[in-house]
Amino acid sequence: MLKRLGILMAIFAASAAAIAQVSVNLAPTLRITDTVQLAASVSGSGNKNVVWKVNGVTGGNSTLGTVSASGLYVAPTTVPSPATVSVTAVSKADPSKSSSTLLTIVACVPVPKGIVSWWPGENGPQDFSGNNRGTLQGGVAFVPGEVALGFNFDGSTGYVNVPDSSSLHSITKTVSVEMWTKPQTLAAGSTVYLYSRRDPLISENFNVFMLADGTLGVLLRTTSSPTTSGSKFESAPGVVKFGTLQHIAATANTNTSVVQAFVNGVAVPLVNVFGPSSFSGTLSTVHHLYIGRREDVRVEGEAGAAYFPGLIDELSLYSVELSQSQIGAIVNAGVNGKCR
Repeated sequence: MLKRLGILMAIFAASAAAIAQVSVNLAPTLRITDTVQLAASVSGSGNKNVVWKVNGVTGGNSTLGTVSASGLYVAPTTVPSPATVSVTAVSKADPSKSSSTLLTIVACVPVPKGIVSWWPGENGPQDFSGNNRGTLQGGVAFVPGEVALGFNFDGSTGYVNVPDSSSLHSITKTVSVEMWTKPQTLAAGSTVYLYSRRDPLISENFNVFMLADGTLGVLLRTTSSPTTSGSKFESAPGVVKFGTLQHIAATANTNTSVVQAFVNGVAVPLVNVFGPSSFSGTLSTVHHLYIGRREDVRVEGEAGAAYFPGLIDELSLYSVELSQSQIGAIVNAGVNGKCR
């Protein structure tokens, strides 16, 4: 994916008195496999063409990253040593005139297979992986998260509404949701939903929620469930830390009847507190998906709406059951995040 992190403007002059100048609009830091479009401008000559080099290598290479004749730099698949490379534009009219910029390559983790949607919360509800772009509703802002910016919900009106789609319905037997979050302290006895896939008053599908005492919970319903409310699983209190940035993940597999939760890559024991403790079949068919709430406040009031207050960053939805090692890799990538 083309990521326009900055534009390099290199100005050359054919006359000996001219001084080459370079300006970079944004910090030149790239993750592995990222791309950035560089631009060079030559003055004092009719020949405006340049030759691009990476660490002195024309066109670069797989170790340092490559740069095309048009100035498109593609970062390598692994971090070079050293991690900072120099990209230079050399005037064809006068090869003694050149200008360079430094690009630093940082490690990111490859996106796990089976990703359906990825909402990073970077100044909009766009889906970086699929076509499930959401719409912002109510009090939603964008603040620094673990990876660049994230959604910041006001806890009373803000949420992201994601329209129904065929790709969401492709998630039938295995599902995973993972995100970075920094929840605000909750009122005693309250419950808030970070991720909700359900049809209010009709059926559950897969939901991730937390309680005021720091309990992390997962609610799901499959075709084997005898009730519309499905099965609820909760951790011990205190696993979620309020006012602290942390990574949360939840997975379910209807083939094995296993539901799991993780905080910062560490498995959190869950206890069945409602509904059948085992499940099979496929996840129930529903048509709504919300980030930051459970349902419309008009259905069951504020308590039923369960608006989430705080930060949600890099929320990603998968049609597979992520392993603990895959989740741990995302956690360990930290600010570098998943590769885009």
